[in-house]
Amino acid sequence: MSPGGHSSLRDHRDWLVSLVPLAEPLTVVDLGCGKGEDLSALAARCADPATRFVGVDASPDAVDAARTALSSDARIEVICERLDDRLPFGDGAIDVVFTNNLLECFGEASALVCEIARVLRPDGTVVAAHWDWDTQLFDGPDRALVRRLTQAFADWRQDWMEHADPWAGRRLHGMFEGSGLFRGTVHARTLVESTFAPGCYGFERAHDLAELVGHGTIDARDYERFLSQQGNLQAEGGYFYAVTEFVYVGQRAS
Repeated sequence: MSPGGHSSLRDHRDWLVSLVPLAEPLTVVDLGCGKGEDLSALAARCADPATRFVGVDASPDAVDAARTALSSDARIEVICERLDDRLPFGDGAIDVVFTNNLLECFGEASALVCEIARVLRPDGTVVAAHWDWDTQLFDGPDRALVRRLTQAFADWRQDWMEHADPWAGRRLHGMFEGSGLFRGTVHARTLVESTFAPGCYGFERAHDLAELVGHGTIDARDYERFLSQQGNLQAEGGYFYAVTEFVYVGQRAS
């Protein structure tokens, strides 16, 4: 178990991007690239000057942040486009499509799966990853409290999301294999942390609950009690957090 926060999340991202084939000059697209963290990690794994990386996101703020962060690498382009319509690429134009924590945002994810198949060349690769939020867990002395808050988090549809599905990770296989357009396998890795501190993934998710207090979904006293219990566990050396990510790696059927 990696005991830290930053290091364990970094290890997890290294594992995730290691599933993306980058052994030859390619055009690689990151759908829902956000501020470019995964796109940066992908580009860092490939020194080939002929490989092209394209990030696509619907958020102008995220795109601006990604462009700023990645401006030193001329191989990277970041574009602002909605992802619930036709993707801005020609048929068979892309070698690899990567996407992380995007598909749950669409009520009809099957349409995006079909678009991914359209833009991939025959035998091109899709690497689609998603946390499965119903696997997220914290230890704690009050099981009912932890269950109540983690369930509220799992079911939370944030304001920018059209749709939310806490089981998106476990549904990746069905989404892609069920389309008849891909053949592949599922990989899984559990992020484990034993430190409750800023920068740690579990710490940040625990503090995300403040937004659910603001929405009236959870009680403010429950939230404060939960944070206090997590802090006490950290002080006693007993803090524990985990969440599992599933990754579908498949090839477009010829």
